[in-house]
Amino acid sequence: MILLFSVAAGSIGRMFLGSDIDSSTVFIQMVRMIFPSVIAGILLSAILAAAMSTADSQLLASASAFAADVYKPVLRKGKSSEEEMFWAGRIVVAIIAITAVIIASNPASGTIMDLVENAWGIFGAAFGPAILLSLFWKRFTFFGAVSGIIAGAVADVVWLKVFSGTGLYEIIPGFVIGLLTAVVVTLCGKNPGAEVEALYDRSVAIEE
Repeated sequence: MILLFSVAAGSIGRMFLGSDIDSSTVFIQMVRMIFPSVIAGILLSAILAAAMSTADSQLLASASAFAADVYKPVLRKGKSSEEEMFWAGRIVVAIIAITAVIIASNPASGTIMDLVENAWGIFGAAFGPAILLSLFWKRFTFFGAVSGIIAGAVADVVWLKVFSGTGLYEIIPGFVIGLLTAVVVTLCGKNPGAEVEALYDRSVAIEE
């Protein structure tokens, strides 16, 4: 249904505004053109509400993931208290928020659609190979995952900055490089422990 209404908004916007328009502001321009100011303000506030909803959920998810998956098991070796993890999450939220403000205040950052496209590219290139390999490869190791995430993210950014003129979406070379790096590092390292393999076997058995 969301896809249907999105296509409908784009098609109607093309009829109202013509083809020579900024695709990221079609809804805004149509609302301002069709409705009176009060109604237009209410409808346009939906954009801000959607942005705020997405932003706060992503901030909370990032803070929780860092505190539970990085800070406690890696940085503190499982010795952190609940209060300490709480403050670690708060600090991460503050850092991400400040970084977002800096990016948004830079005129060279591009449009929101450009930023979203770049964000999806780096997320897919960094975490895509690690997620797929962890689901389908029993031999996959922690160091293989970390190296694949780093290599995929770096390759995505380098391709965006240096080779963007080729027209190839940066997620493709980033994903390939991240996947190859994760596989090579895993094969060059030690096998995962018996506990990890047992956990993988139990997970596969539950799915079946």
